[in-house]
This record gives sequence, C-alpha cells and structure tokens, in this order.
Amino acid sequence: MSAGNDYVHTPRAPGIVPALENGIAIISYLNRKAPRAATLAEMASTLGISRSHCHSLLKTLTHFEWLSFDDETKKYRLQSGILSDTSSLLNSPIISVVRPLLTELVDRLELPCVLSEPMSDDSFIVIDRFNAHHILEVNFPVGHRFPRNAPAQMRAYLAWQTPERIERWMQNWHPVAYTETSTTDAQALRTEIGATRRRGYARSIGEFTEGLMALALPIFDRTGRVVYVYNISSLVGTLLPREDEVAREMQRTASLIHRAIAAGAPLDFPS
Repeated sequence: MSAGNDYVHTPRAPGIVPALENGIAIISYLNRKAPRAATLAEMASTLGISRSHCHSLLKTLTHFEWLSFDDETKKYRLQSGILSDTSSLLNSPIISVVRPLLTELVDRLELPCVLSEPMSDDSFIVIDRFNAHHILEVNFPVGHRFPRNAPAQMRAYLAWQTPERIERWMQNWHPVAYTETSTTDAQALRTEIGATRRRGYARSIGEFTEGLMALALPIFDRTGRVVYVYNISSLVGTLLPREDEVAREMQRTASLIHRAIAAGAPLDFPS
C-alpha cells in the first residue's frame, strides 16, 4: 500500500511573507517527489516562482543543509539537515510512549499500522508507520498527508468530539467518491460517526481504496484533545474475519497509552 496525493490539496499561501511561503512550497514539492530529485527549472515552472528568486531560495536552503545539490545532474533533493531542526516533533513525550506500544501491537497482530497527526486543516500527517510480516506492506512515508475525509482517520477523530465540533467539520465537508462504496451522503456520515462512538472504534471497508479495510482509534492528550490517530489496514478478506480480535487489541493498546500519559479520554472511550 503506497502513498498517493490524488486527493490531497496543498494549503493556499496566505500572502503574508512571500519568500518564506515560496521556501515552504519548495520543501513540500521535493517531499512529494521523493525519492526523485528536481531541477531549478522544474521547480520554478511548477511552483510559479521566478528562476532568480527560486535559485536564491535553493542556495539558502542548501547552505543550511535542508537541501542537497548534485553538480552532475543539477538536481536538488531534501537533505537530513532538516531533521536536526525538526527532531523535537518526532521525540515528544507522548511519541516515546506510543511507539513501543504500537510496535508491540503490530508484532502481536502481524498487521501493519500507521500513526498520523490531525492538522489545523483537518488533514492527517503520517508521523510513523509500523510494518509486519504480512502480505500487505505500508509504504506511506513520514510526512504523507491524508485528506480530511479519509474515512477511518476522520471517523476516529470525530467520533468523540462534541456535537458542535462535528457540525463545524461538516460545514466544510466536500464528499469525495474514492470508491463505489464511499459515503457521500451527509446524514449517512453523521450516522456512521455516531455508530463509531457506540462501537468503540472506526472502520472503513473498501471506502478509501478498493479491497482494503481499516480500523482506527484516536489518542488523547491530558486535556482530552485528539493528538494522534492510529489505524491498522489490510485486505478485506484478511482483516474482516479478525475484526473483533483486532479491535480489542487496538482498544487495549489505546488504554495502555492513555494510562501511561495520564490522558483525559472521554468517559465513554473504551478502556
């Protein structure tokens, strides 16, 4: 299962600091293209930046080792220096608890798992992935962005929110038919969000990718805010017969995480 960006839209630049916005656009573009590199001409043309301005930005980013430049191919790619300036994001106290427990979960179930973080635009950014000895390998890179209505993540995120928060989310909902079984009716979606809370976990069967099924749960912080969502995916024929078992193990893992970080999970959240 590999990443794709067909349904992901880059946030529009606000026009406050154009140079900074263009620099961010370059980083985002190279991240989406990875592992392939890109030339100055390609980025300037695709991103709508003048060649001279783009060249200055690329030289600056290369100086700070956020990018590397190949003299032979004349191409740029992301360099690991960017990680040293963002490493705290991947080493938060909660993440240090979550990672080993999700690793144990994947080892027990022998099914792959993806950990993502809800963003301000309601999309979900991949923070980590955990593969197993399984027919399906997860190949969503860290930084991949799932759209706001990716069924499993979205339902896991919304199910334990207040009715007011759900309605605000629905006001900006634009249904997308990822597959023939995708939910595109507003009332049907509201019903499924409620069913997710009563069931105790989110589920999606062939709604985002044909033939694939996913189960998902949120992770809350001490204030009761959803800070992460983790989901387990596999072929429908593999995961559906094991749904009850997998859901129980996921709920058990969520309970262990929440106890370890003293989370403020809702009272009706599975424990």
